[in-house]
Amino acid sequence: MEFYYMYNKLPELSLAEQQMPLARFYYGYPVRDLPQEVKDVIFGDPIDPSEAIQPENFLDWLQPKGQYLEHENAYCMFADGSGYIATYMKFPKDLDVKKVFWYLNWLNFHCKSQPEGTGNLRYKIWNPADHWNHYFVNWRDKSEGIFTTESLDMGEGDRKYDTLRHAYDLKEYGLTQEKIDEIEASGIACPLSGDWESFDFEGAHLTLGQIRPCPDGGFERRSCEWIGWRPGKDGKIERIEKTPCDEAYLRKVAYHTLLEWQHLGDYIDDLYDTYHNKPNDAD
Repeated sequence: MEFYYMYNKLPELSLAEQQMPLARFYYGYPVRDLPQEVKDVIFGDPIDPSEAIQPENFLDWLQPKGQYLEHENAYCMFADGSGYIATYMKFPKDLDVKKVFWYLNWLNFHCKSQPEGTGNLRYKIWNPADHWNHYFVNWRDKSEGIFTTESLDMGEGDRKYDTLRHAYDLKEYGLTQEKIDEIEASGIACPLSGDWESFDFEGAHLTLGQIRPCPDGGFERRSCEWIGWRPGKDGKIERIEKTPCDEAYLRKVAYHTLLEWQHLGDYIDDLYDTYHNKPNDAD
């Protein structure tokens, strides 16, 4: 797959959005393509399903600092029609990771001058080809979910769809104190909650993520999704049979995910310096 997302395909903002101060982050930071060696993996052959973390063992994906799976960037289909995607990238070594966590909260509020019906420019700057809207359902925190509207094909024509991200307690699904202690002893906080996603169609995704220090300095981001799974009853995850999934979709999601996290590292210093001391709804 060739990299096609250039300025001549940049979705145009509305005239009102173009007047917003935040628009300079949309037009002023071109999205760079991924390194070829990463594309060779995510657009290459899938791994054997036996090499993936199986859905019922999803917590095995959580690793202490300095420990990695054999395939940190990978995808495959399971025999039952569900899917698996793992992504990995390093942030620039000079990036202050607190800025990333600030952004992941800040993008859930709209600027006070965001025109009605135009989505959320704070989210659009993260991945202009695919992002449209993003906000806390209760406009305060993620306790009642996070609403997102996006596509996942880097602007190639797929429809935008709505996603609701729900938090769940990992300890209710098998996260042990032993595992928590192992991860925290390595110098990172163990995530005690995960997310699962529902959509404006029948289906579900089970997700996990870690942002953690690299052994050689700086920080790295790991993520994994099990397509067609969600938390169920009695501490068990359940298969949602009608969740659409194929290898082409998995490759799209991996490309989308890695591009947006790479892009965040390009503009986050400027964005943080401009906005972190302003009110949540500042323009």
